[in-house]
Amino acid sequence: MVVRVATASVLIGVVLAVLIVGSVWVYAALAVVLGATLIEYWNLTRVMAAPAPLWLLFPLSYALLLRDRLPAWADLAFLLAAATVLGLGALVFVRDWRASLTRWALAVGGSLYLGFLLSFYLSLYFLHQPDPNHLGFGYVIAVLGAIWVGDTAAMVTGMRFGRHQFFPRISPKKTVEGALAELLASTIFFAIVGLLLDISFPHNVILGLLIGAVAEIGDLVESQIKRTAGVKDASHLIPGHGGLLDRIDSLLPAGVVVYYYVTFLHLA
Repeated sequence: MVVRVATASVLIGVVLAVLIVGSVWVYAALAVVLGATLIEYWNLTRVMAAPAPLWLLFPLSYALLLRDRLPAWADLAFLLAAATVLGLGALVFVRDWRASLTRWALAVGGSLYLGFLLSFYLSLYFLHQPDPNHLGFGYVIAVLGAIWVGDTAAMVTGMRFGRHQFFPRISPKKTVEGALAELLASTIFFAIVGLLLDISFPHNVILGLLIGAVAEIGDLVESQIKRTAGVKDASHLIPGHGGLLDRIDSLLPAGVVVYYYVTFLHLA
């Protein structure tokens, strides 16, 4: 637990520093995070005996991450069309063609899962341009903070009071008590911080509840991938935490939900 807390403190400090410095450093940090998680994901697909083609997984993931900075013609439809036509076409020529469709699907799915979902944190961070009030910084910190607080509440409550298993076939250690604590903690945190970002009631409460819910789904999705591969952690990159993918799994769907909620309802 000491190692876990110490590592988490360092990671939070690094994240805050990058977000404060901003601009190109945010892009650079997300590029590093994406690269590390792609390697972990690729290793998981390799354990599944269907390794995602690196020549498709990496370029498509980074293109999706930087989709807002690509030329107008290279939109999402073009990227997916190219990945489908070129990817499936090229895999016709591989020697072990029986796994071609699975490998292609894992590459495209992994790119959407990692590159595309991470891109919404860039969308949130740069939502206001210019941004003299640093609202983009505030949105990202509020989302990350709600997830971290919720994750901590789930762990502590689950260890101390957990009695009923939550999705035992996917993640045996998770409990209903921990899940409820995560929802409550995330909701309270974002409800308070949201007011500072001019997100008024009831939207601050609804967003907090949604963040807690999708964070749990994100965690279960990654647990399902690991269970399919038959491994406990995505890697041993982070002491006391496992892999980087193990740390950001809850974050991945949350950025999408918050971005579309605040933009569709014109809250930002």
